[in-house]
Amino acid sequence: MTGGDLDGQVAIVTGGAGHIGGAITSALTKRGARVVVVDLIEAEVANAVLSLVCDVTDSSTVAATVVEAHHLHKRIDILVNCAGGGARTGFVDLPDEVWFAELNKNLSGAFFFMRAVLPYMLAAETGAIVNISSISGVIGGLPAKGQDGRSGPAYAAAKAGLIGLTKWAAREYGRQGVRVNAVAPGPVLTSAVMHGYDYGIEDYPIPRMGQPRDMAETVAFLCSPASSYITGEVIKVSGGVGM
Repeated sequence: MTGGDLDGQVAIVTGGAGHIGGAITSALTKRGARVVVVDLIEAEVANAVLSLVCDVTDSSTVAATVVEAHHLHKRIDILVNCAGGGARTGFVDLPDEVWFAELNKNLSGAFFFMRAVLPYMLAAETGAIVNISSISGVIGGLPAKGQDGRSGPAYAAAKAGLIGLTKWAAREYGRQGVRVNAVAPGPVLTSAVMHGYDYGIEDYPIPRMGQPRDMAETVAFLCSPASSYITGEVIKVSGGVGM
């Protein structure tokens, strides 16, 4: 891809203050997009046009955030749902509040943002939505040695649900010019996965941890004209562990 293939387009990136979200913001701005970063905290992301504080689990706040972004930029071309995260609580020990909290931040938040931006995209008859799922949503939890083992069931269920939501929207809105895809990262080298987890990467076909930029470049491709014939897909960026 060459720089400038997203010139003039406006993108919203949720979870944009994090490692992966920040890398996605940089990749999109490098290609000419104007990026609105949305997170629970004020983002300090280079090249972000605007940083908005928003709890993605609060549907009314999400709706107001999208209205503000559209009011300022008069268009919304791209949505990347990157907000999320999860605990490693086991199945039997999983409290109700943790179950619902993880469903809300990984799945409901993406739904709220999609619901809020879709009217603008449908009116323009164009748009690209990329949902950041996880290899856990594909294979049922990424195995890890040490500490609490693999990622928890609530996280896996939410990320699997996000894949279903992606495919539903892709089938519904493709004829109206809106493409919807998902990226399923494997283990990514961020602060969240650097505290005693051993993912056995020596056994992966590509034997290294993922980097935020690996996810970001895939997202940028799915937002660009180079992927104009791709919708409803889940691209696993996992070093081959999800084959």
